[in-house]
Amino acid sequence: MTAAEPAGRTDSAGQTDHGVTGSLTAEDMAYRARALAQAHPLTTLARQLVDRSVAQQRTSQPVPEIGIWAGAAAIGGYCLRRVEESEVGLDLQPAEDGAWPDLDALDEMTARIAADLRMEGAGGHMLADEDRNIDALDRIIASEVSRRLDHWKDDVDQAAWDELEEYLTWWVVKGYALRTAERATGALR
Repeated sequence: MTAAEPAGRTDSAGQTDHGVTGSLTAEDMAYRARALAQAHPLTTLARQLVDRSVAQQRTSQPVPEIGIWAGAAAIGGYCLRRVEESEVGLDLQPAEDGAWPDLDALDEMTARIAADLRMEGAGGHMLADEDRNIDALDRIIASEVSRRLDHWKDDVDQAAWDELEEYLTWWVVKGYALRTAERATGALR
C-alpha cells in the first residue's frame, strides 16, 4: 500500500482478489459467499452474537433445529457482505478488543440495518450495485429455503411454509446487516 492509497484497500485501485472490481455476477457472489461460509468467516464479535442468537432461537422456536437454521442463514448473509467488500477492494480488519461495542448495542444496530436493507434503496448500506446484491441475497435465501424446507413440503401448509421462508429471509438479511453494523460501530476498520 502506498501513502496515496486509502487504508483498507487492496494493492491497486480497481483491483480485487479476482481481478477488476464489479466483475462478479450475482451468481458468482452467492457462490463465493456459500464457499466462504464453509470456513470460519466470522469475527470473534460476530461469532459471539450469532452464537447468542442461535441459543435464543433454539429455545424460542417450536423445533430447536429451526434456531440452528437461523445461524446458518445469518452466516450466509454475513459472507455475502464480505464478498461484496472484496468486490469493491475493501479489506476490513477487526478492531482491538476494547473498541468493540457490547453485544446488545451491536444486535440493535444490526436489526436496524436489516430493516433498512429490506426497504427500497437498502438504506444506503450496500457498497456496490444494489440490484446485483439483492439478486445475490435472493440466491442465498433460495438456497437456504431449498436446503432447509424442501424435505418438509408435504408436511407443512402454505402459511407455515411462507412463515419459515420469511424467517430464513430475515436471518440472511440480518447476517449481511451484522457485518455492516460491525463496520458502522467501529468493530471493523
